Amino acid sequence: MTKFTRAGLIVKFNDESVANTLADVVACLEALDVEVVLDNSTRGLMDGGQTVDTSEIAQNCDLAVVIGGDGTLLSAARSLVDHHIPIVGINRGRLGFLVDVSPDGGLDELTQIIKGQNIQENRAMLQTRILRDGECVASSYAFNDTIIRVKDVLQIMDFDVIIDDVLVTHQRADGLIIATPSGSTAYSLSNGGPIVGPTIDALVVQPICPHTLTSRSLMVDADSTIRVHLWDDDVASAQIICDGQVYMDAMLGDMIEVKRNANRVRLLHPENYDYHRILREKLNWG
Repeated sequence: MTKFTRAGLIVKFNDESVANTLADVVACLEALDVEVVLDNSTRGLMDGGQTVDTSEIAQNCDLAVVIGGDGTLLSAARSLVDHHIPIVGINRGRLGFLVDVSPDGGLDELTQIIKGQNIQENRAMLQTRILRDGECVASSYAFNDTIIRVKDVLQIMDFDVIIDDVLVTHQRADGLIIATPSGSTAYSLSNGGPIVGPTIDALVVQPICPHTLTSRSLMVDADSTIRVHLWDDDVASAQIICDGQVYMDAMLGDMIEVKRNANRVRLLHPENYDYHRILREKLNWG
C-alpha cells in the first residue's frame, strides 16, 4: 500500500465557495498524518499558510487533491502529468465526470483513498504541437481534447487529416476535435461523437459540422500520430484550443500534430467507483 506523506491542494481559482470544503480537506489530511501543501489557487481562502506554485507541488508532493469541477482537474493534470503524481478529484462543480469524490459525509471516501482503499486509472494525455515550416512554434498538453477551428469567426475551413503519414481525408468543416477517451464525453459528445471507455486505447477524430453527409467520427489507435494540415485559402487565421483552456494561434499552411503523451494521468477513485454508473447518473439515462 502506498503511504502518502505530502499532499498538494489545488482548488478552482478565485472561488470562495470551495473555502469550507478546503478547510475540511486540510483537517482530514492532517488527521491522517499527511502534510498539506497549499497551491497558489488557495490564496485568500484560508487564514495564514504559505502557498506555492503548482510546479512546486509537482516536484515535492506524492499526491494532489483537486477541489472544484472537471475544469480544475484538467488544468492540474496538464501541470502534473509528467511528474507521475496521482490525483484525487473532490467534486464542487456541476458534472463531475473526473472529480468523483463527494465532499459530504465527513470525506469518508477521501479517507479510504488515503488509506489505500482506492482504484487507480491511468488516463491518456494528448501532446499538441503547431508546426510551421517544420519548426514547433507552440505546444500544449490536453487531457480532454484538442480543437482546431477558424479564429474569431464562424466559418468553414479546409484541412487534410493525415494519420501515421497517410492521408485519410480532406475536410470542409467548422473545425476538428481530437479527443482522448476521457474527453469523449465532452465537446466531442455534443458533436455526435462516440462515448469511449476511459481505459480503451483509442483516440477520437471528430469533425465539427462537416459540409458532407458522409463524414463520420473516426476512432484510431492511441499510438497514432495525427496531423492536420490547414489549407492556405481565404480563411484569415486558425486557433488551436486545448481543454477549452489553452488557446494557441495558427496560420493557414501550418501543420497541427497531435499524439498521445508518453506519460499518463494517474487518477485515484473511491473503491465504489464505476464508470458506467457515472454515465448513467450524469447523462440521465434513467
